[in-house]
Amino acid sequence: MKSAGILVDTYTWIEILKNSVWGNHALASIERSSPVYISVLTLYELRYRLEDEYGHEIASARIKTILAYTKTIPVDEQIASLAGLIKLEQKRKKSKMGAVDCMILATARIHNLNVLTGDRHFDGLDETIVL
Repeated sequence: MKSAGILVDTYTWIEILKNSVWGNHALASIERSSPVYISVLTLYELRYRLEDEYGHEIASARIKTILAYTKTIPVDEQIASLAGLIKLEQKRKKSKMGAVDCMILATARIHNLNVLTGDRHFDGLDETIVL
């Protein structure tokens, strides 16, 4: 089934903002995969990482730019519930996928999106486009 768009995760946004080789590949994927979505959980992670590294002004400007090009998806009961099942499945596979990544994956599954990431926790999953 064709995806309805692309969900860009924190790892990818950081690479884009660094203007790295992976970030440039990500931008090319994003241009081919509209519409582009961001989870509120990714906003949480970006705010923390960007504020810590660059301070409030730069962090706010970069997040504002990202939000101008994306549609935000909140976490709801359906996402939270599916994420719990994904976490259990990952635990049984001895994966160390964290709660936020499980919720990102649940968001992608519920909204029929591909996750654009370089995070190795997503390796081998059908919904994943790995940088």
